[in-house]
Amino acid sequence: MSNKMAFAFNLIFSIISLILVFRAPVNYSYTYCVLITILFFIQNFLYFILKKDKNIVCFEFFFMIAFFMTNFVYPVFYYPTNPDYSVFTYPFNVNVITKSTAIAYLGYSFFLLGISNYNEKYHNEERELFVFTEVKFNWLFIFTIVFFVLYILSGGLEALKNVYSGEGDITEVSISSYFYVLFSIACTLMVMFLFRQNTTKRIVAYGFIISFFLLLLLATGTRGFIVGIALIIIFTYNSYISKISRFKLVLLIALGSIVLTIVAYGRSTSISDGNWINEFNSNAEITSIFDFFGDLIMNNRNLYVLVDFADTVQYTYFFGMLSDIVSPIPGLFRYIISLVGVPKELMTAGGLPTFLEFGPDSSWGLGTNMVGEAYVAFGLYGVILSFFLFGYIVKISREAAEYNIYAYMIYYMFVSLIISYPRCPIFVINRNMAWGLLLIFALNLIGKRRYQSKLVS
Repeated sequence: MSNKMAFAFNLIFSIISLILVFRAPVNYSYTYCVLITILFFIQNFLYFILKKDKNIVCFEFFFMIAFFMTNFVYPVFYYPTNPDYSVFTYPFNVNVITKSTAIAYLGYSFFLLGISNYNEKYHNEERELFVFTEVKFNWLFIFTIVFFVLYILSGGLEALKNVYSGEGDITEVSISSYFYVLFSIACTLMVMFLFRQNTTKRIVAYGFIISFFLLLLLATGTRGFIVGIALIIIFTYNSYISKISRFKLVLLIALGSIVLTIVAYGRSTSISDGNWINEFNSNAEITSIFDFFGDLIMNNRNLYVLVDFADTVQYTYFFGMLSDIVSPIPGLFRYIISLVGVPKELMTAGGLPTFLEFGPDSSWGLGTNMVGEAYVAFGLYGVILSFFLFGYIVKISREAAEYNIYAYMIYYMFVSLIISYPRCPIFVINRNMAWGLLLIFALNLIGKRRYQSKLVS
């Protein structure tokens, strides 16, 4: 009954959020933004109170925090007193702040509506749990080692270090880029199944090796992949080893935000150079607790830029997401660019805010915003449909995760991007998802052939 009530309440809040968009003032209104933020917290409070599963380590909790930092902190806490915070020094139309905040709340309300669409019949069905064998895990381990070694030998670590020190171009594609993608997928899958191993020694041994890889990557200044791995570890540990208390979870979030902030401020030198502490001390400007989430907050500007572009120029009809849509097929995007003859940034997911500010071929990017990407694609219809389906897909993959290995992989792929998703394009997960599913399929074939060969022998 509580899940049905949660769905009913989320439906009401979704209707209210739509009304708020149409009633939004044409200029900045602090009161209106505060009202929206209060409704955001009320809706979340009711949702978590009514939610049948009281586990705090859940997709919704982390996504709520990331979404709040990305879309509500700046208009309420920064714009009134420090409007030029971070990238907000670059010009944007401040008159769209209030409307954009309402659109963000619209998207979030429909996300909760999708994820609370409860199917009682599905939960009452008796199904067999899937088994991920030791042989399959060992193959994942081999793939992870091989692809990481190839990534290093092809100059990947040095190239990544140059990107975050400002000397490289993150959009440049080389052979090391493909090795990195393959390594990241294999490593992510390996971590997904780590705590399903049947001995503590295996968990510790493989965990140590994974930690070594992550430290090497952290030394270059990169953080996104490491955050994703950490999130999967937290979720799977909570599911298969021991429940994480609320206090420990808050402590982990606080510690993680501090460490990642230090890396962010010091990565123009990189940890491996040994000067990152001095770099942090010279660059850090921590005046508020929200500054520890600056990488999320700064992407609020992208929401304003994309909403303004959609309202004053045109919708892109997902044309601007083409790079992510075709990303599972290597080389296809570059081939399309050569055919159509338009700037690649206009077809690159998340590239429009950077293109509008810096023009083509910029070596530095401004990022994007999930809500803004949905709105610039198809307006309010795009926001409503994208976020409802997003929540619904997360829900059904989570419900089937223990019974279907492909659903398990899909859900934990989403988990790895909980923090990043509010500042990412909608289809950012496409390539890793597609290649991950293929890798799982290949592992299943290997396992099936080994089983058949044993029967024959």
